[in-house]
Amino acid sequence: MKYFYLYIFLLICFIFIVSCFNTYINTYKESFNSDKQRFILLGDSILKNDSYVSNGQSLHFLLKERTNNKTHCYAVDDSRIIDVYNQIDKIPYNFNNSNTTLFLSVGGNDILRNCVESNANCNKTDLAPMFSAYKNLVKSIQTKMHNINIVLLDIYYPNNLKYKQYHDLINEWNRMVYEYASEPKNNISSVLKISNILTKEEDFTLDIEPSAIGTKKLVDNILTTY
Repeated sequence: MKYFYLYIFLLICFIFIVSCFNTYINTYKESFNSDKQRFILLGDSILKNDSYVSNGQSLHFLLKERTNNKTHCYAVDDSRIIDVYNQIDKIPYNFNNSNTTLFLSVGGNDILRNCVESNANCNKTDLAPMFSAYKNLVKSIQTKMHNINIVLLDIYYPNNLKYKQYHDLINEWNRMVYEYASEPKNNISSVLKISNILTKEEDFTLDIEPSAIGTKKLVDNILTTY
């Protein structure tokens, strides 16, 4: 009889392991098809955060690993809107197809330079020229890569006291991003609202950069959504 109970126990363990494995597969690989799909990362340190986490924990590394090397990162730490044009030039033309999804994260450093580091007394009106430059950048991407899917990233709200005073500016920027993406004529696939994903203190390092924990959250969200 004791062998019968041992058999039942082992069977239950086997079923549990299989169930966990299937859950893993469905969670992390159900959306991304490595035979067809491709990801492009463009912009700033949100997508190129190697300098702020340990080796093997950056967003680019994790995505590349889990998409079977089908993630290509041209993003550069500390990039502003004007800097992304150089990144666009590096994208191969053969990536220009409907299986390619491009993630664009930029604008945060422009706000930092123009409003925070300069100690300027910025208001919502001051964002207008920056957002105009942002829209021109998106159009330039679409001119070269007119068949790809473009996903815009919003800006998260750092909890550090130094940056809390700028939450209204970030909120206004995000509102403009959402509004721009919602217009069908602009051909934006969607907005990845990282402001809803990175919300806790543990999600950040050095106050405003995605931590290893925050990075994993972003990667998980990207893989299960796109």
